[in-house]
Amino acid sequence: MLCRLDISNYALIENVNLNFKAGYSVITGETGAGKSILLKALNLLLGERADYSVLRQNDKKCVLEAEFDIQNIISESFFNENNIDFEPKTIIRREFTISGKSRIFINDTPASLATLKLLGNRLVKIHTQHQTLDLFEKTFQFDVLDSFAGIESLIKDYTTLYRKYKSDKNNLIQLKLKDTENRKEKDYIDFLVKELNEANLDKVNITDLENDYLKIQNWSSIKEALESSLSIYQSEQSPINGIDNLLTSLYDLREIDTHFSALILRLNSAKIELQDIESELENKNDLDDLDEEKALAVKERIESINALSYKHNVDTLEELITLRDKLSAQISDFGSIENDIKTLETTIAQNEIKLNKLAETIHNKRQSKIDNLQNAVNKILSQLAMPNSELKIDLKIESELKSNGKNTIDFLFKTNLGGNYLAIKKTASGGELSRLMLSILVIMAKTKSLPTLLFDEIDTGVSGEVASKMANIFEQLGQTSQLISITHLPQIAGKGKVHYHVFKADTENKTQTKVVELTTENRIKELAKMMSGETVTESAIENAKQLLAL
Repeated sequence: MLCRLDISNYALIENVNLNFKAGYSVITGETGAGKSILLKALNLLLGERADYSVLRQNDKKCVLEAEFDIQNIISESFFNENNIDFEPKTIIRREFTISGKSRIFINDTPASLATLKLLGNRLVKIHTQHQTLDLFEKTFQFDVLDSFAGIESLIKDYTTLYRKYKSDKNNLIQLKLKDTENRKEKDYIDFLVKELNEANLDKVNITDLENDYLKIQNWSSIKEALESSLSIYQSEQSPINGIDNLLTSLYDLREIDTHFSALILRLNSAKIELQDIESELENKNDLDDLDEEKALAVKERIESINALSYKHNVDTLEELITLRDKLSAQISDFGSIENDIKTLETTIAQNEIKLNKLAETIHNKRQSKIDNLQNAVNKILSQLAMPNSELKIDLKIESELKSNGKNTIDFLFKTNLGGNYLAIKKTASGGELSRLMLSILVIMAKTKSLPTLLFDEIDTGVSGEVASKMANIFEQLGQTSQLISITHLPQIAGKGKVHYHVFKADTENKTQTKVVELTTENRIKELAKMMSGETVTESAIENAKQLLAL
């Protein structure tokens, strides 16, 4: 519901502040008084592109602001999806400067024109004789039928499942593309993993292997050093013989000086150590000559690991093992994608069955209510002086699943007795379309919450009893929805709960458009003027009072 509209420095409006009420309100004023300016300002707040040529030519910026009560009209999810703060009383503000700068705020959050337009389409529906585009939209036609059939919750369930179904199908396409790519590289990765597994990297002690390889590379030098060392032991100048000679020389001195006893003990220890070293050298030398096969195996092992490291551009055995494990996991992922594809295909098939069943139910419920809806619309059209006009809803079912079922829909219309049913765009005039839309909205208002409805002189060309009936319909519609009608007809204006009057006033050498909410006394005068012209008669005053039921 539109609660408040503030306009400053726009066209002929210097400052207008309007507080709107629930129910049915009317706006009247002479041609050229500025009703269209008021409407354009509201359109700007609903997302229309600005025409800077109509801004007031002064240094003050143009500011337009409106407050809406959005409860039961727009869900919080819309605001979350568009990164806007949610407020039950939502405030929209647009600011313009003569230089062409423009800013948009929704609940004090900067917003784009596209976001504003999305929001505006949900807040207010403006209907004129020349613009009833909703009637041509298939989404709106389905909305009319579905709200009348009372299946909106069923449609919501279907739509939720359909979105998942379409998302799953898109994901399946992506998975299959990825699986195709994987298959191209799977053989190569299999080869790499096999090669790395055959290297038995987990059983390698690289330090021991490198030590063995070093010994193999220096085997002749080791053998030569051993033999040379043993030859020293076996010569007359062997270290053991030298120690024995020392012991003999010092043995008799131990009785003279106890210090020599300590030296003798140390020499005996050194002798034992040298004998032990000789024994180890002999053991080493007694080993078989180098095992050529073992040496070749160690060499090949080292070279194999080095080759793998070079091939995969790593420096250590640990990095090579990590790479092997990563490639093995990648192969497992390939298998996982295949499982995901099978699972997703099963889910899609199951949901397709569910969607088809839901779509059949939706079709049957829609079909069962078409006659009632057509009769209800045609009854109201008859009250609006269109007794020979009829709406016909052409509903077909197809095999393909769609976003809201399996149906196609067409609103067909005929305006003359015996005429053919044609698409409403081809057969109805502006006035006829406006009355058809009004009839449909009256019915929709009984089953769902509607946005604010603004009718811009859709009563043009209507008079007498038809105008009175239209006024009654406006009043009826205002009982469940906020309805604002811009009108020139006193019958239409008289039924409004609130009456706003637009007029021009000359002040300080300039003309301004002003808008005021009329008191009961001023409403009587305005309605009387609408009936009799500038010269207000007593009978016009009485008729005005009758219209207001005073």
